[in-house]
Amino acid sequence: MSNIYEVIIKAIEEDINRGLYKPGKRLPSVRELSIKYNCSKNTVVKAYETLRSNHIIYSIPQSGYYIVEKLISNTPKQSEVINFYSGNPIVGNMNTPDLKHCLDRAVDIYKDNSLSSSAYGVESLREILPKYLSDFQIFTSANNIFVNLGIQQALSILTQIPFPNGKDVILIEQPTYSYFINFLKYCGTKVIGIERDEQGIDLNKLEHIFKNEKIKFFYTVPRNHSPLGTSYSKKQRQAIARLADKYDVYIVEDDYFADISFDRKYDPIYSYSEHSRNFYLKSFSKILPWMRIGLIVAPTHMINVLEQYRTVSYYYSYFSASLISQATLEIYIRSNILKKHVDHMVKELQEKQKKLNSNFQRLEELGVRCIGGNSGFYSYLLLQDYIDENKFAEDLKNDGVLVSKGKRFFLDKSFYKKGIRLSIASVSCEDIDKGLNIITNKLEKYLK
Repeated sequence: MSNIYEVIIKAIEEDINRGLYKPGKRLPSVRELSIKYNCSKNTVVKAYETLRSNHIIYSIPQSGYYIVEKLISNTPKQSEVINFYSGNPIVGNMNTPDLKHCLDRAVDIYKDNSLSSSAYGVESLREILPKYLSDFQIFTSANNIFVNLGIQQALSILTQIPFPNGKDVILIEQPTYSYFINFLKYCGTKVIGIERDEQGIDLNKLEHIFKNEKIKFFYTVPRNHSPLGTSYSKKQRQAIARLADKYDVYIVEDDYFADISFDRKYDPIYSYSEHSRNFYLKSFSKILPWMRIGLIVAPTHMINVLEQYRTVSYYYSYFSASLISQATLEIYIRSNILKKHVDHMVKELQEKQKKLNSNFQRLEELGVRCIGGNSGFYSYLLLQDYIDENKFAEDLKNDGVLVSKGKRFFLDKSFYKKGIRLSIASVSCEDIDKGLNIITNKLEKYLK
């Protein structure tokens, strides 16, 4: 038989779920519950303290216990929508006990600290990052690492600061990260594209562009590409590094999903260069989606420029990730919980990719070319000319399936390849089967 305090906990939780107690309203007193359950006041206090440690209620001295505000309204509701649109994993799928442990440890360790506006990363975190990055063949020192809010902020900074090569054109893959395309257009930046497909890019064309255009930097996502879900071969990565050195072009390598890699022998472009023209970007938002934190590994001669710009950026944008985010990440890395978490994600992603690819055969029989699905969360479905991409996406939405329209990943019409992007970040294997079946049936109707 359950202990009395466990009975009290269960009863209060059930009453909260039924709406008997409203957020912010005082719960029954310790004395009231001790009389109701014919138990000691200490037993009731133990039940309340357990609920408090689980962040369901909070206490006010000399007042009593209360339900945490908005606890009920923030609880995600079950939805029939199959979300192939979002590239962010669902927090609820993660190992929340480990998260709570790391957060608690971070608060205990850094409770007497504050985030200084002059810092570009918590010192203790930056000290362990070189060893962490060495697992990805990124060998650098703490002085070259800037901890910031993530990839988007890093790209905005690198776009705006001057580079030693004196050039002003940014080269991007086509298709590529949609938010960066929008940012470049918004800023009026000089930008050109180079086509990328499942085979990679044309290296001869890349050399021609490097040689004849004033390319400040080439922004590339070598592996786990969005929206294609593909990776460059070793030969292509080596060639890109060699051409950048030859023609004085900087490489901005977005390795946002480096932790989730099935190829343990994969080396980034950074590892094939002398590092003098390479910026390596890393994000943790895909593997720890409750935090917005990333890093920049910068060439030594660019450290002062980045530091100066970081100082000025405080006038309109906060550069550093929050202290609690940095502290929590540090605990994750030091305790090896991050590795445990990543191993779980890798296993889950492999199962999803297997399920995704098993559904591609039917689509290909309908004339749909399926790209990717073996690298990261993404894949791209190339649609036939007679299909209206906008209408197709809208029809799927009406059937409870969300997808990304392909147009948002292209710079302009000259590069555009009609299609939709699928993300398996926040769907289950069951949803993949169900969602792909809806997509396939819809295409069959279009074909008829």
